[in-house]
Amino acid sequence: MIPAFAVAGPLDDAVRDAAIFEQVQEQMSLEQSAQDADALREAGDELFPGTGQGSGSSRPVTLEEDPVFLTARVDGVPVIFRDVPKDAWFAPYVRDVVGKGIVSGYRESDGTLKGLFGPDDPLTIAELAKIAVQVALVDLSSCGSGLKNATAAGMWAEPYVRCAERRGWAVYADGSGDVQRLASRAQVVATLLQALGVKIEPRTGGVFRDVDSSVEFAAAVEMAARAGVVSGDADAQGNPTGLFRPVDPVNRAEVAKIVAQAVQIYEY
Repeated sequence: MIPAFAVAGPLDDAVRDAAIFEQVQEQMSLEQSAQDADALREAGDELFPGTGQGSGSSRPVTLEEDPVFLTARVDGVPVIFRDVPKDAWFAPYVRDVVGKGIVSGYRESDGTLKGLFGPDDPLTIAELAKIAVQVALVDLSSCGSGLKNATAAGMWAEPYVRCAERRGWAVYADGSGDVQRLASRAQVVATLLQALGVKIEPRTGGVFRDVDSSVEFAAAVEMAARAGVVSGDADAQGNPTGLFRPVDPVNRAEVAKIVAQAVQIYEY
């Protein structure tokens, strides 16, 4: 007979070795799981770019943004303005006035947005009426049915011209002149100040060399200049020339800046 103690030692060693082997296998399994998790996290930046984690961009890239041209919301819908480069000097002002619902750019006959702002296009008296009415937050239904200026009858601008007349804004008050004529720089300034409810003070002079007492709306131009709404012309080096050109037409890019500045300064 073999003594019991003669096989007890080797059996205990086998059991102990099996337990150690199982522990080693479990540790290796845990380490592999950790490595797999790390690999998945590293791959996350490629699987989900732009989430702001890992090496991804801190700012999500949306499909609404165009890399070259300004994108702004009109009636809640993102619109790419294909004639307004994002780096153009007037782009921030266009974004501002579009965002406030003051302008929306050109539309098709059915109202569909074209995605064009027309920054170089001169502003008309009819377009000025709409901008001013939008700035003043006038309810079109409150302006009655009377219309003094027959040139606006039946056109898209009729309700805006009617409201401008009813509000007594100087450019429209007497109902004279073709509303499709070009608006002058002084007319734009005067109408916007009136739309914003600004009390225009008497002219004091000394602001622009070409804005004297003989210029229509000279007081409004001077007041806007003193407030920082307009600054007049500058030379190639950026130095003021002292000229405003009050009777010259104004393009839509310039109007966007004037409107944005006026609304901000007078906190309307």
